[in-house]
Amino acid sequence: MSLLKWAIFGLLALPLAEVIVFIAVAVKLGFLAAVALTILTSLAGMAVIRSAGSGEVARVRTALGDRVITRVELDGHGFLTVVAGFLLVIPGFITDVIGALLLFRPTRSLIHAALRRAVGRAEAQARGPAVVDLPPDQWRHVPDERIGHKPSGEPNP
Repeated sequence: MSLLKWAIFGLLALPLAEVIVFIAVAVKLGFLAAVALTILTSLAGMAVIRSAGSGEVARVRTALGDRVITRVELDGHGFLTVVAGFLLVIPGFITDVIGALLLFRPTRSLIHAALRRAVGRAEAQARGPAVVDLPPDQWRHVPDERIGHKPSGEPNP
C-alpha cells in the first residue's frame, strides 16, 4: 500500500481513535476532567500560535493552502511550532500528544531534519535528473581538442 493510501486511511481513522481515547481518559479521570483537559490543551494551543506570531502563521497557511512546503517554510523552527499549536487546538488527546511532542526541542529538531530531507528530495525530483540520457541518433562524440580540453598528461599553456 502506498504512503498516500496509508495517510488517507490514518486521517479517516483519526476521529474514531480520538473518540476511543477520549472515552478511555473519561473512564480513568472522569468525564468533566477529560472535557476540562481538552479545553485547557486547546487554550494552550491558541497561546502557542499567538506566541509564534502572525508571520509564521501566514507562512503555514500559505504553504498548506498551496499544498507545497518548500525549504523556505522550513527555515527555523517556527513552522513546526505553529503546526504544534494547531494540533493542540484540535480537540482530541492523540493530536494533543503529537502537538506537545512537537514543542520539545529534540523532537522538533528530529522532525525538522526529516522534513528538510524529504522536501530536498522532492525539490530535486521536480528539477529532473542531473544527467540527460539521449538516444544514440541525437548525440555525437566531439574530440577533446575541439572543446578546448587537454589530455591529462600535457601541461596547460
